[in-house]
Amino acid sequence: MSIAERRRGGDELPMREAPLREQARQVLRRWLIEGELEPGQDLNERLIGDRLGVSRTPVREALLLLTLEGFVSMSPYEGYYVAPLTREEGEDLYRLIALMEHQALVRCEPPSAEDLVFLDELSDRRLEAPSHDESVELDREWHRTLLAGERVGRVYREELTRLRNRLDRYERALLLDAPNRASLVGEHRAIVAALRRGDRDEAGRLLEEHWLWPLSPGVRWPTDGERANGDGSADDEATGEDAVS
Repeated sequence: MSIAERRRGGDELPMREAPLREQARQVLRRWLIEGELEPGQDLNERLIGDRLGVSRTPVREALLLLTLEGFVSMSPYEGYYVAPLTREEGEDLYRLIALMEHQALVRCEPPSAEDLVFLDELSDRRLEAPSHDESVELDREWHRTLLAGERVGRVYREELTRLRNRLDRYERALLLDAPNRASLVGEHRAIVAALRRGDRDEAGRLLEEHWLWPLSPGVRWPTDGERANGDGSADDEATGEDAVS
């Protein structure tokens, strides 16, 4: 079965089959990526557990895992809080992903003809996407489809997944300030066209260039580098849903 067939059919496991800590991690990661949890915001284990309907133990385990992923920071005196966004980290992530996707595309088994058709379908849908959030998700789906499944080496697959997850918080905000949507979609189409010609070297070069647009002069970055106040001082711990939304 091709990647495109699996994407269309949907093959994700139901959340109830995952351990509670993994369920909590997935929900918290989604809140972090979608901006429900802001940089510097305090994270109260009890309040998060109440909202999720679980005890503090799986919440604490989930927060520890998210700390290892770079989404959450921990202070010995103040506990867990949402990790700040910094331009330095964001630029490093873009450079690493650009290099790794370039190498993976050149070295791995190329996408099937059906996958290339599906990539163009995603580009068409992105041009017509009615919202920014839908456009961002279609962009992610395009990159996941380009380099997905067993045809990509395990190390590439695991590391790219980890880096993309960490980049997601930057992507959602940066794409608001991106070149126009048609320009980015045109770059996607040029990569697919190179793959159809069998020119993976050219496709890899175009893919790397495509990833590096946020490093261009004048791009506005959604970074503050501080806790929630933006002035180096910490807010009082949030209460109620403010701690988890």
